[in-house]
Amino acid sequence: MSNIHAPLISIGIPTYNRPEGLRRTLEEVTKQTYQNIEIIVSDNASPNEDSENVVREFSHGDRRIRYFKQPTNLGIHPNFQFVLEKAQGEYFIWCADDDWHEPEYIESLLKVFQNDKFSSMAFCDFDIRNESGEILAEHPDPHAALRLMTGGNSVIRQLRFFLLAEGRAIPHAIYGLLPMRMMKNFSWMEHVKRYGEYGADTLFIFWLLSQGRLALVERKLFGCTVNNQKHYVAAQRSSIAKKFRTARQRIDYLLSFIRIARGWTKLALIVLFPLKFAEVLYSMVVRESIRKVMRGLNKQ
Repeated sequence: MSNIHAPLISIGIPTYNRPEGLRRTLEEVTKQTYQNIEIIVSDNASPNEDSENVVREFSHGDRRIRYFKQPTNLGIHPNFQFVLEKAQGEYFIWCADDDWHEPEYIESLLKVFQNDKFSSMAFCDFDIRNESGEILAEHPDPHAALRLMTGGNSVIRQLRFFLLAEGRAIPHAIYGLLPMRMMKNFSWMEHVKRYGEYGADTLFIFWLLSQGRLALVERKLFGCTVNNQKHYVAAQRSSIAKKFRTARQRIDYLLSFIRIARGWTKLALIVLFPLKFAEVLYSMVVRESIRKVMRGLNKQ
């Protein structure tokens, strides 16, 4: 990047026991066209040295990389907070150890953010992939939802985000470019304590949208991995108690939008809450029943 002012960008990589995914992430990050970066890797007490060995391999000759291995597992959100607190840059990006980044990813996000003084974050169009990198066509294209986040009016922007169909709230923007001036007082632990773990990333994006709009790169420079076996095993188990717990969490999640909102946005969300609640109820009861029937038919 040829700009005279090339600010330091901190890249935080929370990781746990996924050395091959971590290797790919480090390859993609270290080969970015934008080079003024620092890379902070926090290994959340992986049970062996495989992840550490991968980082040592990359850090040899690359002083931009700092590695920390936690003595005990902190949990997901504290580990995300750890890399944020270690950041020294003017901007910050979280990178998962299983996602995909094109070489121009960081440079493009910085450029679009610097060209929009009313933005609170920058992200790009993206696709949904499996662990092998194959694009999954059955997932809805996120571009239309991302465009709703770029509106200039704060109230309308937040309402559109709240009303996005279930599964379309696009929390993936959490992996976009964030200004440290906005993040320095943010705490994942406080955020989760106030609003719960369910949908915490989506609620985080909703909060950011109250601060400013999304600066969007129209190109697909990012790939989000879904159906990761390690993270979805627990979600595949089913029980009546779990269903009730999930229902309670989802209702509290919807109420948290109202807790975060201010002024006219809060009032509008209170009015729209029954509509959104009905959608969630339909998703949990009717749509889930249809899915079960379809799965049964497919097994026959």
